[in-house]
Amino acid sequence: MIIIESAFAKINLSLDVLGKRDDGYHNLSSVMLPLELHDSVEIHLLPKGANDDYVTCDDFSLSISKYNLCHKMIDCAREHFDFKARFIVHIHKNIFLQAGLGGGSADAGAVLRGIVKLLKIKASREELIELAVKVGSDVPWSLFNKPLLVEQKGQKLDEINVTKYPYVLLVKPKEGLSTQEVFAKADEMGFDEHVNMQEVIKAYNEGDFDVLGEKVFNSLEKPAIAMLSDVQSIKDMMRADGIKCVLMTGAGSCVFGLSNDLRLLKRLEISYAKIGFKTKLTKILKGGDEICCF
Repeated sequence: MIIIESAFAKINLSLDVLGKRDDGYHNLSSVMLPLELHDSVEIHLLPKGANDDYVTCDDFSLSISKYNLCHKMIDCAREHFDFKARFIVHIHKNIFLQAGLGGGSADAGAVLRGIVKLLKIKASREELIELAVKVGSDVPWSLFNKPLLVEQKGQKLDEINVTKYPYVLLVKPKEGLSTQEVFAKADEMGFDEHVNMQEVIKAYNEGDFDVLGEKVFNSLEKPAIAMLSDVQSIKDMMRADGIKCVLMTGAGSCVFGLSNDLRLLKRLEISYAKIGFKTKLTKILKGGDEICCF
């Protein structure tokens, strides 16, 4: 049996790190929006008697090991639901790596959705969220593929009413950033600035990108720029070229720009690619695809 799940990328319209927890994680508050850009994840249920799981990917720059997020998701699900089934997972990769777009988390979430459907597991929303957060703070969000306000360690999810679906230009330096290293740098620098998420959501739904560009904020942007100055260079370049709302997503290194001007973004996508940056023009995803048993 085979099932194919779409693993959607995300942007953090704003990301506020509220401080480090006793368990080593951080308390967060973030407006997370899904993009049409996605990986495709094939989950194959192996015949009875198989004794291992396998994860493959068509992007050879991605190192597949026993300990990547998809393997971890399978192991956590097997332990929690006490099944013996084994799987082959193949990832068709479209989402940039080490970019802050949540690609690895999205793939893990897709694996959990696929396992639940293939094995017809009955589980509550809360149960699956608690399982997902064991793998990563972005994984619970990826079960829903819809705009959410994500808080605490990633397990508190509140739906956001979104009325706008602008185009999104993604621009990434050749070099990526390690989420763990960016958070470590942020801990050194401290978290003195914060953001009003309701003001961000209001400005977004009003479609005023000038105001939104002034409201959006990412606690990890300054430490990321301290580690990779290209992030600031890309932001300055995009603003100079007429994009009003520009921000680094997640722990970087990708920068996004929001606009309704499709012609402008198409031109800039080509122009920035010629400079040597990775670029992708996409759009905020409409709707959502919740896991079947929620």
